[in-house]
Amino acid sequence: MHLLTNPRMRYAWGSVDLLPTLLGEAPDGRPVAEIWMGAHPAAPSLLDVDGRPERLDAFVARHPGQALGARADDGGEDEGDDGDDAGDDAGERAGMHSARLPFLLKLLAAGEPLSLQVHPDGAQAAAGHRRENAAGIALTDPRRSYPDDSPKPEMVYALTSFELLCGFAPVDRVRALLTGLAVTELQPLVDALRSPDPAVAIESAVTRLLTAARPQQRDLVRAVARVATARRDDRREYALVGDLATRFPDDVGIVATLFLNQLRIEPGESVFIGAGTIHSYVSGLGLELMAPSDNVLRAGLTAKHVDVRELLRLVDFTPRLPQRLRPTADDGAVVFRPPGPGFALWTSCRAPTGAAAGPAEPVAVPGPASGPRIAVACAGRATLARGDERLELAPGQSAFIPDSDGPLEISTTGTTAVAFCP
Repeated sequence: MHLLTNPRMRYAWGSVDLLPTLLGEAPDGRPVAEIWMGAHPAAPSLLDVDGRPERLDAFVARHPGQALGARADDGGEDEGDDGDDAGDDAGERAGMHSARLPFLLKLLAAGEPLSLQVHPDGAQAAAGHRRENAAGIALTDPRRSYPDDSPKPEMVYALTSFELLCGFAPVDRVRALLTGLAVTELQPLVDALRSPDPAVAIESAVTRLLTAARPQQRDLVRAVARVATARRDDRREYALVGDLATRFPDDVGIVATLFLNQLRIEPGESVFIGAGTIHSYVSGLGLELMAPSDNVLRAGLTAKHVDVRELLRLVDFTPRLPQRLRPTADDGAVVFRPPGPGFALWTSCRAPTGAAAGPAEPVAVPGPASGPRIAVACAGRATLARGDERLELAPGQSAFIPDSDGPLEISTTGTTAVAFCP
């Protein structure tokens, strides 16, 4: 078991206080958006090996069998998303990503909404990566949408109340939101929703919105923002539009949010986001578990590169409810297993004890027994144990447990999570 030192990402959308508070630090007024726990080559965790720091990606590459166990035999590849396999590129991809940790775990603190975005499936990622390579777009170019050839399925587990936008809402709800604003400029979008096929109706309206001429988009956004702000107490969707208008003035993504499911999940709840699902995290503290990819297509609510044409080609326009993950009991803990990806999240939460009963000692429960694992103390302290070895984690600290360490037991005074390969 190895204690990790993890990089912090100070993206502009991050919260100034959620992660510092978790870590027991005084906020310095700057946003802290994410803490990465994993072996992503752009920002790997460091672990202590015989008294010296080593990058986790380098450790896994040098000791694939020890770190990954059976996963080393398939190059540490995840199983991808709901999409098709990459066909002839499968062998090439396995070679490129040999001996890599198949997941990336993040503590994520959203103080402002992230961009409206979509991730590709495996085949789309491989084709997009080849296409941008052939076009001579550098991997570090901000116009790059496919810096790698891997899918990016992800799940989010709430540590506080967590708000997000996820997938397209039913057509009737979208129509009611648009007509309820009584904004003349919205009528063409309402008219575009008339198809009896819900996916076709949403595709027609959203395509019209995102591909309109810039002056037309600007006038529409300003009209919608003005009315929604005045009526923010009527619907939470209108309140969000009003809030976004102050942060992203004239951004067409503001109007696009009226087409999406607006969802709040509470601590201990989780949502899976597969390929083609348009989404944005709005606010809150959570754990994000994902494949280690950077492939993102953005539609708005960002100053970064936006590729509307490619996003419209990949996005799933079918209205559907967000995919909430239902946990299964696992010997004193619960496990969230998303469909498709080769990762899962084990969690143990110590229930609050009544004042009359007094504090009780945390009970050790078996954690995931094999494969590469990353454990993080999300609230309170955690103790990881294997045989006579103990590793204590303070809130926000994490550890890498290689496959060779075998079974372990975990006790916690709050909430502890472990990312692993099922």
